[in-house]
Amino acid sequence: MAFGMKSGPAHTARLIYGAGAAVDVSSLRSAGHGMLASRADVAGESLARRGLTGIRARCVLMLDHSGSMGHYYRSGAVQELVERALGFALQLDADGKIPVIPWDSRLRDGAVVGVANYRGVVGSGGRRGLWQPRDMQGTALDLALARIRSQASVSDLPLFAMVVTDGEPDSQSKAASACAETARYPVFLKFLALGRVRFLDQLERGQPGRLVPNVRVTTFPTLAMSDAQFAEAMADGWETWVAAATTAGILRADAAR
Repeated sequence: MAFGMKSGPAHTARLIYGAGAAVDVSSLRSAGHGMLASRADVAGESLARRGLTGIRARCVLMLDHSGSMGHYYRSGAVQELVERALGFALQLDADGKIPVIPWDSRLRDGAVVGVANYRGVVGSGGRRGLWQPRDMQGTALDLALARIRSQASVSDLPLFAMVVTDGEPDSQSKAASACAETARYPVFLKFLALGRVRFLDQLERGQPGRLVPNVRVTTFPTLAMSDAQFAEAMADGWETWVAAATTAGILRADAAR
């Protein structure tokens, strides 16, 4: 199925190359964040293999908070995922932070996660954590995608949006429409599917009519993955989108490499 027709950019962003990682990774080690630094290094290696070292972007992580995700939160796998996502973001995002927004039948209160607060940010079901085990609802993917589009519409840099989900959306038509709207904005949608999510496969295949195909899906059986596997999954397709978005005028090459 086709999820969007070709038209001009709705918003553009700057394509900027810096020198190496956006954040000084070596300083993280000396400050006692060795594992986070290691994850940032692994992310840098994945980006370097694709010739993407130094590209700056805004990062966001959208976390499925539906009932079927409960065991991932309970086991600590989601906390580890957030830490991996932060490590990846440290290569791209100069403010060294990443908004993490849970969603189920509605968008929930998230947190801006950085070096100062990443440890334990998901929580174990308390009021302060991102996980609320007694109130895990459906899978309104359209709301998560609408939030991403809204952020991309005002961003001065491309938006690298990581979306984690383990199931089919409540409304495929709404999710498809919301996804199609993002294609005219400076946003790359990296879906991490936990198990086979047929709708996401359809999204990835149904992009020929878009100004720029901006959906890439990577599927894992569970969240039991290595740092390298996560980094490779996130980097996959980023270089293709950057090139296509530049050609289409969604990204403006304002600075030389």
